[in-house]
Amino acid sequence: MSNPHDAPDVPEPPYLKTLRRLVTLLTATMIAGMAAIFVLMAIRLNSPSAPPLPERITLPDGTTPTAFAQTPQYIAITTPSQVLIYSPDGTELRQTITLD
Repeated sequence: MSNPHDAPDVPEPPYLKTLRRLVTLLTATMIAGMAAIFVLMAIRLNSPSAPPLPERITLPDGTTPTAFAQTPQYIAITTPSQVLIYSPDGTELRQTITLD
């Protein structure tokens, strides 16, 4: 009795070759994408951290902060009606911007 899987050599259909190439290309693309993600994570985790936060910032009387932003050049604190710009160490109020 012959094995049905031992068929004579039949040429491969052209769409099967195309499918095999597409799967190989997709696999290579996924590997390259994962490598890129790992490289970007390594770069991001080794980057310098944010500037240190000041111990204390004295706000004008009656202000309630709603948001805080920090850059190397200044610290910005927003209230419902103002944006307060402080020096990087938080000791000097440099500018007050009134919002409409």
